[in-house]
Amino acid sequence: MQTPGELIEKERSYLLNEQSRIEKEFTEQSALLQQHNKQKDILEGSLKINRRELEQDQATIESLKQRVDQQLMKSSFQSFEEVVQILAEPFDTENEKQKTAQFKDRLSRNSSLLEQLRNEIGGHVYDAESHSNLKSEISLREEQISHKNQEKGKTAELLKKIQEDLRSQELLRKELEKLELRAENIKTMKSLFKASGFVNYISSVYLQNLCSVANDRFFQLTRQKLSLEITPDNNFQVRDFMNGGKVRSVKTLSGGQTFQAALSLALALADNIQKITESNQNFFLLDEGFGSLDKESLNIVFDTLKSLRKENRIVGVISHVEEMQQEIEVHLRIENQVDRGSIIQPGWLI
Repeated sequence: MQTPGELIEKERSYLLNEQSRIEKEFTEQSALLQQHNKQKDILEGSLKINRRELEQDQATIESLKQRVDQQLMKSSFQSFEEVVQILAEPFDTENEKQKTAQFKDRLSRNSSLLEQLRNEIGGHVYDAESHSNLKSEISLREEQISHKNQEKGKTAELLKKIQEDLRSQELLRKELEKLELRAENIKTMKSLFKASGFVNYISSVYLQNLCSVANDRFFQLTRQKLSLEITPDNNFQVRDFMNGGKVRSVKTLSGGQTFQAALSLALALADNIQKITESNQNFFLLDEGFGSLDKESLNIVFDTLKSLRKENRIVGVISHVEEMQQEIEVHLRIENQVDRGSIIQPGWLI
């Protein structure tokens, strides 16, 4: 059991500790109070500043409201809410910039056009009556244009129909040509089997081919001056290219030209026979009367016969013309003697 002194000492020690704790807590609370007082002063200063700014903002807002009201009175808007609603809508800045640029461009061009029109108008004065008359004339012209367009449409339809008819006509014409060609062929076939028609037809074709082959030589021999042609009745005629290509009778040919034509036809006939018989013989015997030819014609005959040498042809000529002996080195002379008959003498031995 503790004594009273121990209890008092214990109580004293507790009280001293409690005092020390209270002093410490007081000190801490005093410091915290000072800190709160400092914060209070700061907040009071901020509150004053905010109140002043609030008063300024309210004054500014009131001024803006007055200005907005004035602008609303000047504008076409009915209320402030309508403006707010418009501003609340989505706004494409780039698109609006582009529209603004386009508007400025149109404004600039229209201004230039206006200035140009003003310069063109000059001192002219607007006349309402002339303007009215011009409008009436324009209206009349527009009606005429409309009428012409209707006529144009009808004409286009008519043209289309005519073109279709022309195409149909072209098809019918071609069909008619085919039928006419067939009729002509049938007519030809019919005539072929009448009397000697077939023989005449074959002879005409053969003669035409013979003339075509002969013409290759005759055209060259005459130096591109003459050519032979066949008439519908299977007679020969000559086309003269030195006289505008006119046609004339073979009877008008000179002696030399007649010989050239006959020789060309004879050689063409010989070539054809050689082709048909498949013969390799290249000998050609020419029995021709040259006695009636003049010297110039004989020269043409000689030149023509000499040209055949280039074709590797052997040509025999039967003639009593003395000049032949001078032009033809290899020849046989035949003399008729009363007592001995025909005597053959080689020209190379004379």
